[in-house]
Amino acid sequence: MHVYAVALEKGGCGKTAVATNLAAAFHHLGLGVLLVDLDSQGSASHWLGVDVETLAPDQTVLGVIADGIKDRASADSVLRRVVTSPEGVHVLPAHDLMAGLPAQLAAAPMSGLFLLQQVFGDLARSDAPYDVVVLDLPPARGPVLAMALAAATRCLVPVQPEDLVVRALQALMTSVQQVRARGVNNDLAVSLLRNKYAARSNADKILDQLLRDDYGAILLQTIIPIRAALRDSALMQQSIFRYSGPDAGEARGLFLQLVDELVALDGGKA
Repeated sequence: MHVYAVALEKGGCGKTAVATNLAAAFHHLGLGVLLVDLDSQGSASHWLGVDVETLAPDQTVLGVIADGIKDRASADSVLRRVVTSPEGVHVLPAHDLMAGLPAQLAAAPMSGLFLLQQVFGDLARSDAPYDVVVLDLPPARGPVLAMALAAATRCLVPVQPEDLVVRALQALMTSVQQVRARGVNNDLAVSLLRNKYAARSNADKILDQLLRDDYGAILLQTIIPIRAALRDSALMQQSIFRYSGPDAGEARGLFLQLVDELVALDGGKA
């Protein structure tokens, strides 16, 4: 089972757009996929039409975390809280009380570092119908990011040619190196995805070249440009694979290309 953590320690880079539509792309191709919303804003859940405001905290990711703190987390902890979106994607939804998650994780062994790793390991060994798990992360460094990186098989990083994004990327790569160096997740891979991309000014082009020079080995070929269809599909609470507005076909093709790249890197069904 492949676990993709869509992460960057900066907001506005399109992490949720990538996570939701990547999950929908895997689902479109017939793979079993679970989208885990780890951001207290619940944007990924909302994007796919899950009404998080009707859910009690225990019916969301918070319930899984609570089970993990009590050392009772298992595949069943996840499966009984999964919500199926209108287009068929399985979602483990967020809750706004997750803003206090770092404090809650402090009560767990090792600050919850291995909590998701253990849960997903149990999920992979169970009869759960998942080939892929996609994690949508909040834009912050801390125990939630560390827990996700410990559990992921690949960290997928949406980037743009902007100075603040490059700085945030450097900080994230430090977090990845720490996870590897400490033996928490020696096999964690990283890929950079150029998302919401439009290298226009001279400064943009310089930073774009910097990304190519410094991170060329992990820079994916797929480029997701700024497209109104992605913004509008979020408004309609649909992935790009359900939305039928202008530019939707092009955006669908790009996410399918992204899946092709990831499958080439990681193999097909786990």
